[in-house]
Amino acid sequence: MSLLQFALSVHLLSIAFALGIGFSNIVGFRVAKNLGGDKALGIAALRESLIIYSDIFFALIIISGATMLWAIGGASSLKFWFQFKMAAVLVWIVAYVLMRLRIHKFLATRDMSLLALIRTFAHVAITAVTLAVIFAVLTFST
Repeated sequence: MSLLQFALSVHLLSIAFALGIGFSNIVGFRVAKNLGGDKALGIAALRESLIIYSDIFFALIIISGATMLWAIGGASSLKFWFQFKMAAVLVWIVAYVLMRLRIHKFLATRDMSLLALIRTFAHVAITAVTLAVIFAVLTFST
């Protein structure tokens, strides 16, 4: 297995896991909103327990993406869709970091007013990742 194949495998698996965690958190927000008591607390505990995995996959996506770019010798030979992909990746990174900062503040203060902003950043991040995947397919399709 070449370095490029290994990095691509890590990249795709990390994207799949990160998207799964992201969508489950968004669904968890909606489900918990209509529940109360122990059920809502259980869903919140699940979301909190997944944070470390989200951070791990966030780092793996960035590292494996940079490794793939390095392994192919840079972006100069790639289709113009790559610029759109990288713009979506940049939006994803900014939204993810801002979301994690708000989550950190929420966990420290339990200030419920932060939840709306956290949800907004989560939706922006998921949308950006989805667009990045679509633009990656357009970039690397023959």
